[in-house]
Amino acid sequence: MSLLETLRAMPHRKKFEGKSLEGLSQAVQAVFNAFPEFSRVTPATLEQVKAKIAAAVRDWEWESVTVGEVGLLASAAFGRAEVLDAQTLSFVRREVQATTNPVLLDAAAEGYFAGWSRGGQLTRWLAGIMQERSSHLSKRWQNVFVFIPQALDANNAPEHLAERMVMEPDPYRWLAGAGVASPHSGNLMQELHQAWLRALPEIKTDAQVAHVFRWILPEGRARASDQMAAGAIEKLLSPWLHKMPEQEYRKALLDRITEAYGDPRNKRPEFWSLVSAPCRGVLVRWLAGASMDALLSVITESTANHMWPPRHDFWKGLFNRGLVDEAWVALSPAAAAIAQDMFAKSVNTASMVAGRQTSKARKDTCLLVMRIGRYIVVEGSHDYRVHVFSDSDSRAPKLYQASYDAEALILGTGHPDTRIHDQPGHWKRWVEERVIR
Repeated sequence: MSLLETLRAMPHRKKFEGKSLEGLSQAVQAVFNAFPEFSRVTPATLEQVKAKIAAAVRDWEWESVTVGEVGLLASAAFGRAEVLDAQTLSFVRREVQATTNPVLLDAAAEGYFAGWSRGGQLTRWLAGIMQERSSHLSKRWQNVFVFIPQALDANNAPEHLAERMVMEPDPYRWLAGAGVASPHSGNLMQELHQAWLRALPEIKTDAQVAHVFRWILPEGRARASDQMAAGAIEKLLSPWLHKMPEQEYRKALLDRITEAYGDPRNKRPEFWSLVSAPCRGVLVRWLAGASMDALLSVITESTANHMWPPRHDFWKGLFNRGLVDEAWVALSPAAAAIAQDMFAKSVNTASMVAGRQTSKARKDTCLLVMRIGRYIVVEGSHDYRVHVFSDSDSRAPKLYQASYDAEALILGTGHPDTRIHDQPGHWKRWVEERVIR
């Protein structure tokens, strides 16, 4: 029996004689189950409890200390959210070692999940406590360890759980159904996430994509952290580092990722910086192709310009050969208005995110700005000449700008870095000779 339990059992203390609090406790637990991601205690409260128990240990005065407060501190300390002085930590560990109180044992279980460390001394000690006192845990925690006993492996729990998780059609609901209140939270769950990604086969089908998204974006629950989601996005994109998937699959995956996490070209840099550059590059290349197709649709609708389809076919051909690394569109005011109408009802408009072409002298011109290897290529509608800049040229426009002045980018007639779109199509050979070396 722990110290606090001994004190509580002393005869001078009165027992509670009021009505049962079981109903209230169940209601409180239901709230915590529905919103597991939200902390039950503010940092200020935790600091107060920490100071209170440290003083009690120092002065050996326990009258006002509750089991719940010791449990709160145990959970924070074991979960590595709070650092305790040696004396207080020793007291907390002795209490947990001696107790059969479900409040303290549940707090220890929460700390185990939150602070799990492969082969760590504390992790191994807590796993032993959970196994020895399993019958004294609350029903929820008993169910957790009955349903997923692999969680108590202090060395290889993530890998063992990942083997089961791979087989589950809805990994989040599987863990939640086992009693894990917050399947995305804590060190054990984060290690499990990484082990699960390693255990998954290459993702190449719509069903596999849905499986991943059910985990990182569970319906009706908080999404996975950006760090966890970034790893999942890399898993989705890594099969396509050196090859191109079928167009239908590519479009579906592109739409799903950008709808959830934004366009990597100009949205949510704090998220996309967590995704490796090669995998981020895959998405940017796919968006380049989508931007080309969207520009063709807009120009066809806005001008019925017969000159653009052959240009689109040429540039899209280079894209399909894997030569276009990035692409960005700048629309004229009229084309921008048409694009707004055309894509207003689209579920995901990332393919038509664009800058504006602001030159008054060329108010109807739309631009396609591309990076092909070490070159920046500027293509334009109507009679705009194609320009090829070295990416080190100070005159080369930057991609993903909000606005471009088409007139200001024009190089002089006869300049070796620009070419008209001649009728026989010799300009295509000129482009290929310049950028494909």
